[in-house]
Amino acid sequence: MSTDPDRAAVYTAEDQVAGWLDTLGPGQGELTVDGRTFTPETEPRFSDPDAVGRYVDQVLAHLAEHDRRYDGRERLPATVRARRGPRAATYTFEDATIAVPPFVHGGRWALRGLVVLHEVAHHLLGEPGHGPAFRATFLRLLEDLGQPVLAELLQHAYAEEGLGQVTHTVDDGTLAKIAKLLRQAEGTRNEHEQAAFLAKAQGLATRHSIALALARAHTARAERTDRPVAENYRIGEPGKRGLARYVRLLVNIAHPNDLRCTISHDSTAVTLYGFAADIEVTKALYESLLVQMVADCERYLASGRRETVRTWDKQRRRWRTKQVATITARLSFYEAYALRIGQRLETARQEAIAEATGPAPGHPPTATSTETALALRQKEVAVHDYFAEALRRNRIRGTWRGDRRSSMDVAPGAAGEGARAAGRARIDGGSDERRLSG
Repeated sequence: MSTDPDRAAVYTAEDQVAGWLDTLGPGQGELTVDGRTFTPETEPRFSDPDAVGRYVDQVLAHLAEHDRRYDGRERLPATVRARRGPRAATYTFEDATIAVPPFVHGGRWALRGLVVLHEVAHHLLGEPGHGPAFRATFLRLLEDLGQPVLAELLQHAYAEEGLGQVTHTVDDGTLAKIAKLLRQAEGTRNEHEQAAFLAKAQGLATRHSIALALARAHTARAERTDRPVAENYRIGEPGKRGLARYVRLLVNIAHPNDLRCTISHDSTAVTLYGFAADIEVTKALYESLLVQMVADCERYLASGRRETVRTWDKQRRRWRTKQVATITARLSFYEAYALRIGQRLETARQEAIAEATGPAPGHPPTATSTETALALRQKEVAVHDYFAEALRRNRIRGTWRGDRRSSMDVAPGAAGEGARAAGRARIDGGSDERRLSG
């Protein structure tokens, strides 16, 4: 049995994309695939292996300069050489060498960006094969180089060859777009840019979720197989301080993404209920935002801008001033951060839904907007019924009270800093922020 079963399908898919790109030319920058119109980015072409080598150096330098990390392999040089055989381009892991046939040996087909970046993806992944890890790396590489349309076309071709995600789940291209927005947001300290990134991410997520809802409504057979699921997500180890605030952040992201949640009594785990696509995006947003929240809080605590509060001394029967404890400031920061994130995502969600379901100004509702609204309602009912059945089956009746004691009033200064940090946080996914449910 082959150790690389996806190889042939990957080559066929990439040949298909190359064929699409070859239909473009001067005055013809658009192509139509399955009824959709795409305007791909310009694909570089090369005259010889030396030009390929210079391009590969530029690609790796771009990734390193813009902090696009591939386990450090973006900083590992790759050598390019000519090979005699005209039928293949290869990457050798032992010496990090890309070999492409020159034009004079029939290598015209290989002297193009799509083929060269395929080999660069091998270099960045650092392991052989053409499985899901390779395809995800290739798609991410295209995104990181500013070629999202080409990445979308490639993902589409992969799916046509049976290499896509399971029907009606988030495709690699969509997750790559969301991840790209998150990385871009993390790379800027400009508050306006960060806010824009957040809105884009939730918008992308919401629009993607709407598209899936419409697809489910259109395809009865798919509807029978694409049902809500439950997934347990680990928050942290028992006894760790602040777990309830982590849970609140996850729940505030889950709700705008059409998910429902149950939470363990010790706040160490959350079970997410909903469609798999929404769960995938919610986890991606949470993991990015959690890192940002903790990092922003650490910067605040290290800044020395510690607040003092007045408290009543029962023994001496008088008011006294004391510094807010570090753990109290941290919990207050986290709590306000999670609250503000939930507000931002819900606003982005509502705006995306209004755009998809509302009529254009001065025009009556269209059949498409009505169908979209119905599909979203069907999705909501499906998740509600699935969640209710899970509660009944598991005999869950109580209410989570892990964050019932607020720290925001005790440390209002830290809460204000947390809210401001959340206002700057990067939560977008490329012009389509993801909806959260809880």
